[in-house]
Amino acid sequence: MTQRVLGSPGDLPDTVRDIHEKGYISISKAPSMFLCSTFSIAAGGSLGPEAPLLALCGASCSWFGRRVLLYKGQKLRNCALLGMTAGLAAFFGVALGGSLFALEVLHRSGMQFYEVATYAVATGALCLVVFRALSGLPFGAIWEFTQAAPHFHVDFRHVILGAAVGVVAAAFALLFMVIHRVLGKVEHHTPVRSGALGGLVIGIVGVLLPPVMFWGEFEIGTLATPSSALPHIWPKGGVWGLEPFQQGHYTPVLLLVIAVVKLITVSVTVLSGFRGGFIFPLFLAGTSLGLAITHVPSMPFLQGLPDVMVAMTMAAGLNTAITRTPFATSLILTALSGHPEVAVPCLASALVALFLTLPFPFILSQRDRRDITIKDMELEAEAIGQTVPIHQGTFSGRVQEVADESDSYVVSDSHVHNWVISGQLTNGNGHVDAPATPEQGVVISGVQ
Repeated sequence: MTQRVLGSPGDLPDTVRDIHEKGYISISKAPSMFLCSTFSIAAGGSLGPEAPLLALCGASCSWFGRRVLLYKGQKLRNCALLGMTAGLAAFFGVALGGSLFALEVLHRSGMQFYEVATYAVATGALCLVVFRALSGLPFGAIWEFTQAAPHFHVDFRHVILGAAVGVVAAAFALLFMVIHRVLGKVEHHTPVRSGALGGLVIGIVGVLLPPVMFWGEFEIGTLATPSSALPHIWPKGGVWGLEPFQQGHYTPVLLLVIAVVKLITVSVTVLSGFRGGFIFPLFLAGTSLGLAITHVPSMPFLQGLPDVMVAMTMAAGLNTAITRTPFATSLILTALSGHPEVAVPCLASALVALFLTLPFPFILSQRDRRDITIKDMELEAEAIGQTVPIHQGTFSGRVQEVADESDSYVVSDSHVHNWVISGQLTNGNGHVDAPATPEQGVVISGVQ
């Protein structure tokens, strides 16, 4: 009903696309995003607040930058990025990891808005401190893996293990992509029908398998400490009884079922029109799959290995394969698990999963930033007998042709916003400076 009245709120791919194409996030979709994500979370859907926070905080700072500060172009984009990093840093409780996540998720193969990274991390850290001070929440880990010692030794074998886990995580991520594509074929494009059907499926699955309800942050704590009861669920055992689910005993088969069903419910929630982020849901699916492997009897090299090691490396690989955020994901999982020992194995898993799934992007709007793509500045240089040097730092745009002394060349780019083109005149009259807009190219005659 929210989408019927307020319109579609968009989703994470739309947010990524807006940053690349417009340089800001429109505030007009914020009410619909807020309500749709709130209903999804309250109803137990398998999506979390991550993507809505990314969009809402980015839209708020975009509005402030446009309407109050009157920013345009790169300054306006930086405002949006700072809002996005602040929201995720506060939500994850990890200043560096949350800030980097908002910057990495925009691209398929690494963070590229490097010039704003330092300011983004500072903004994220400040927002995190203010949020924790106002809410009274402590800093530190949120999961306690009971089978892991407070500290354990890690050597090169664990890094190799992390890389091997990354291969399994990449395969599991491809399975999720296939599930999402298959379910997408039966998607209803009417909001009310989609929401009703999706809510029915999520409710039935939640009754049968309570650990897959909600976005997974607290449910991971239940998997890490099986004796603890599921939060936000009543009855705690679902349809099976009032006692804790399966009396707190999770077999390898049950953990594998939880991992697969979680991926299915993520797709159902998204395709039903509910809105939210799938980062923590992917963390839960990866953790469950990692624990399932760890609990298999007589598994080589895994016997006696802390369960947090395989669980976190699997979660890192799975999430990175989908979101393309290897550094942020490794930092977040290391901090939330409370075990710095898993940092390097997590990074190994994340990088391997990233490289293996590069040809299979899930967020199709992720792309390279246009203003740093290297263009050939010596087109037709041999035929003309000269090149066109451009002053570094003052040129932005696309050179379409190179002129000789009696001709001119055209600089234009449909994605240029209020940038300045500078060139040296051959007649010695100084520099030519002109704005390039999406509607107008800039012609500079006699540039040397």
